[in-house]
Amino acid sequence: MKELIVSSVIITVIIFTCEAQAKIQEKKGTMRIELIRQKSPREQYMNAPNLKAFGIDYGFLDDYGMNRTNDSIALYRYLDNEFYGKIVIGHPGQIMNVAFDTAWSLTWVLSKKCQTYTTYGCWFHNLYNHDRSSYYKKDGKPYVGDEGIFNFTGFYSYENISMAHSNVTAFSFVEMVGVPSSMAFSKADGVLGLGLKDGDYEPFFYALYRQKKIRDPIFSIYLNRDRQSNKGGNIMLGFYDPKHVHQTSYPNGSVIPDTIKFLQVDAGADWQFSLDSILITMDQKKTLTLCPNGCKAISDTSSNQIIGPVEDINKINDLLNAKKIFGRWTVECDTIMKLPKIDFVLGGQNFRLEGPQYTTKMSYMGITVCFSAFVPTTASSTEGLWVLGGAFLSQYYSIYNIEDKTIGFVRAA
Repeated sequence: MKELIVSSVIITVIIFTCEAQAKIQEKKGTMRIELIRQKSPREQYMNAPNLKAFGIDYGFLDDYGMNRTNDSIALYRYLDNEFYGKIVIGHPGQIMNVAFDTAWSLTWVLSKKCQTYTTYGCWFHNLYNHDRSSYYKKDGKPYVGDEGIFNFTGFYSYENISMAHSNVTAFSFVEMVGVPSSMAFSKADGVLGLGLKDGDYEPFFYALYRQKKIRDPIFSIYLNRDRQSNKGGNIMLGFYDPKHVHQTSYPNGSVIPDTIKFLQVDAGADWQFSLDSILITMDQKKTLTLCPNGCKAISDTSSNQIIGPVEDINKINDLLNAKKIFGRWTVECDTIMKLPKIDFVLGGQNFRLEGPQYTTKMSYMGITVCFSAFVPTTASSTEGLWVLGGAFLSQYYSIYNIEDKTIGFVRAA
């Protein structure tokens, strides 16, 4: 999603390890990327002292914009949970941590050209140095992402990018040289965009498929629901894995997998699809319906949030008795099991979330705080749009097809 980086509150941060990948043998034309869960940059940020000395203030947590223009930079949401993997750029290889983002098509990494003595956001990161690579090819076209008080600047380059056991050659990406100070708290050195192609720019997965490095034009994402586990899940390129699909066992011994619900996606760079309605069940006799005439939604792996129209989100958080803190809404931790059931109706099928699935726990100065995943949009360009992040995607295995332009959801095993 092309929103500012403050948008999400995913607690788990995820990093790919090359060692784990080496142990996995996949079929030819496929790749599996293992994800590992670590502490959130937001949690580190909230508990870090003396930030104002570096021009970093908590204020941006209380009010943030979420422009969704094609060129905006999605950074602030990476303060919350991120799906990280290691990629290798150039020759000799330079290892970079990247966030996998289904809501953004562009791929970029922080550049050695970033002036670290004035740009604090480049601190504590791996910085790509194209002077060290024999595969680097100059483009030089400037990139500017204007987000009001936050500007993101860089320039395009060509390079070989490797991940898992394959690579993309002469790939166009952005070397970022200007980012906000808060980027210092993100684990990502950049973003690998998994959005749809919209315009002249060719996203990474399209290049991977065009260069015949994967067999089929699909990828799938499984997120481990156990937040206490360091095993974050998997991103599968070129296939989906039936073992991640929930199965129902019957008394006669038969085992039937759930049916994947495929939805057509709209034109554009986002994985955007139709949402029939949202049902909130308080008890057996009382149900509130939101989006009764249908609306639009997108899948966003970079965030744990579920973002929606202000009025609708406020209704949900009111029902949760949520209170605002740090730009997010907290709920009483001892009420989580009693919170309403919320169904997202997609293609006539209900996809249910319960209290423990749409709340997250975070430590703040030694105190446990429970956050609601529901956050209102503040951008007029997203009015009426719902963003289904990790709170939804951790419960439902998602499958993406760039050729058929479909997205599939099924209850995760």
